[in-house]
Amino acid sequence: MNSISVVIPTRGRHHFLRQALTSVIAQTYPPQEIIVVDDGTGAAEAVGQMHPSITVLDNRERGPVPARNMGVAHASGEVICFLDDDDWFTDETYFEKAALAFGRGSAFCYADGIMAFEDGRESLPFAFHADAETLTRDNTILISGVMYQRRLHAELGPFDEALPFYWDWDWYLRIARAGHELTHIQSPAVAIRVHARNMSGDSLEAQRRANLNAFSTKHRLAPIPLKNHLDIATQAPGKPPEEPS
Repeated sequence: MNSISVVIPTRGRHHFLRQALTSVIAQTYPPQEIIVVDDGTGAAEAVGQMHPSITVLDNRERGPVPARNMGVAHASGEVICFLDDDDWFTDETYFEKAALAFGRGSAFCYADGIMAFEDGRESLPFAFHADAETLTRDNTILISGVMYQRRLHAELGPFDEALPFYWDWDWYLRIARAGHELTHIQSPAVAIRVHARNMSGDSLEAQRRANLNAFSTKHRLAPIPLKNHLDIATQAPGKPPEEPS
């Protein structure tokens, strides 16, 4: 059986963080540890005594990608699972399903999800195939639906801190191009909260564009249109265009 380390980076969203943690604690296949990496202040007080498997680390406000690298470096489980602090697991058996895939030799798993609107609009499904070829065009993997063997870091190194917006896409592409299969767990397992404070919001468009160009250059890709996961979900075949707000 694979031991799982859940890593949750957080910064000042304590009301969301407790919901994220509750969804991890509810899993029928319990993780070995839950590592909360605080990139701000106050997470330890917010978490309190929720569960004995929770550890809170101080990232000293170095940013979200260094926070994830810190969480991985601290992890002792065979499998890394990420969950953003404003997202939550909707399938209590997700870890069980992933454990079965890892038992069959998988190195990397990703699940489907939903885009959950904070303003009450009907949620959108997010369910796409991903492989080394499709990842040269779009990032169709939700980081909060990802689990992978920690040993991949020994082979491929840490997350690229020079790509603060596209470190996850870079990681998936590195894994796929190294020849590891990306195992798709085809059921919705996670809710992605869509709200004005998402990191991929419109207010950061210039930084996102510059970072996407750096990502494309690193991987020698053709120019890629700027979009986020909500754009991908909205523009999928059969999905109506998003109504302007």
